[in-house]
Amino acid sequence: MSVYSIFLIATKIIEIIFICFVLFFERRESSKRGLWLFILVFIPVGGVIIYLLGSGHFFTGSFRMKLTNRLVSERKKDSIKKQLDFLNEEKKKIQHPIVKEYFPLINMNIERGESLLTSAAETQIFTDGNECFDRMYEDLKSATKSIYLEYFIFHNDKVGTKFMDLLIEKARSGVEVRLMYDDLGSRFTPMRFFRKLDKAGGHTHSFFQLRLGLPLTINYRNHRKLTLIDGKTGWTGGINIGDEYCNSSDTWKINWRDTAVRVTGDVVMSMQALFISDWYSATAWKKRKRKIQKNINDFFPEEIFSKISGVLNNDKHDLSYTLSKNSSVVPCQLVTSDPNGSHAANIEDALIRIISEAKKYVYIQTPYFTPDESFLTCLKIAAFNGVDVRIQIPRDWDKFYVKAASYQFVREMQQSGIKFYLYPGFIHAKSITCDGKILSIGSTNIDCRSFNLHFENNLFFYDRKLAEQYRKIFLEDEKISHYVECGEFDRKLLIVRAWWSFAKLFAPLM
Repeated sequence: MSVYSIFLIATKIIEIIFICFVLFFERRESSKRGLWLFILVFIPVGGVIIYLLGSGHFFTGSFRMKLTNRLVSERKKDSIKKQLDFLNEEKKKIQHPIVKEYFPLINMNIERGESLLTSAAETQIFTDGNECFDRMYEDLKSATKSIYLEYFIFHNDKVGTKFMDLLIEKARSGVEVRLMYDDLGSRFTPMRFFRKLDKAGGHTHSFFQLRLGLPLTINYRNHRKLTLIDGKTGWTGGINIGDEYCNSSDTWKINWRDTAVRVTGDVVMSMQALFISDWYSATAWKKRKRKIQKNINDFFPEEIFSKISGVLNNDKHDLSYTLSKNSSVVPCQLVTSDPNGSHAANIEDALIRIISEAKKYVYIQTPYFTPDESFLTCLKIAAFNGVDVRIQIPRDWDKFYVKAASYQFVREMQQSGIKFYLYPGFIHAKSITCDGKILSIGSTNIDCRSFNLHFENNLFFYDRKLAEQYRKIFLEDEKISHYVECGEFDRKLLIVRAWWSFAKLFAPLM
């Protein structure tokens, strides 16, 4: 028997093994299982590779990365228990009406997602890229101790160069500057651009570097957006560092609309703890186990999570003020998700719970709309129950295949009474607001990739003022958007609708 024949037999056996695995052990919903079977059957050899890289079961992190996450979780455990005990003991005494109403959601985020309830002293929402970058630049200029940045994209264009020059200046002046960027998201930014900061005394690191070898982690990208200054001021949202986010790009000519949020207060410590955890997770492959343990002990002393949780000891609970009726701070949670944990969909679970408990309206802005069956079902049930469900997506897209799949979802979901609006340009905001009580802003798109494969973060605010503010922002965007009438997409050419339907088959990978 020739070597070629042995190779063919071996590959066929491997394919059959993986097909059997998908049939009998894959726990994903039927649409995903069907897609994987289609790929394994019709793409010989390559289908197995695609499944290994894209299913979310393999290569989600190195051993040292998982060790780092486990050690950080262990440091959180005591504070999480104290906060849960306190909240459950004081449940009947909680005066804050929204916290009281959304207590099951808050409790779920703490228990399942290790997302401690904390507070924001000041919150500002930015929907204009220029205003956002101007204010962020001023915050960075005022830094005296530390600057931590974590972005999916950091370009070496006009905006990126301006920020990098400031970071270099701050690093030379003695400020601790750390910048983490995603290796795939920032693939067009040359390494020498980041090395300038290293030479100036700062520290840079790429997340899941693809240039070192096989792209085994190509699907598991760090999509988070964080800027943290002196542990006092924090930024997150959809905005990366680049010209297109303020409509000044020489190559990107589509109107860009995004959302970012600036916060101060105790929540910033929670955001900083996330950054440090990500930093040492991404750099852990360089270190021995003992060194990782020392770093965790140095950067995560036990009291840091006690401060974040508002539980300083058994007799004093700072949460009491946050939960009071006349509190001047905004109760909030930083909810995160990643494929590394035992449960990847913490943010999706929280969003589903918000939608399922909605009484009046749910307004969503997202640049991509290819959700899984759980999210779709939740939206449909909300609409069937009389909830006003409105979703804004782009009119102009950066990915033609995602546009096709999204439009097919629109066609199907309009029949359930859900309203869709096409924003004139590319709306990159990732937000959901509900019933004038709760608002979520972060990095998470409404798609399977964000829900299950990417490293994401969202801030959940339990506050009438903020929720109402964003409702008005949504309605202002709605005025200039095109309402998709029911049946409008059904009048498209047959070949167009066929393409949309075909693209939707691959939605679990988008």
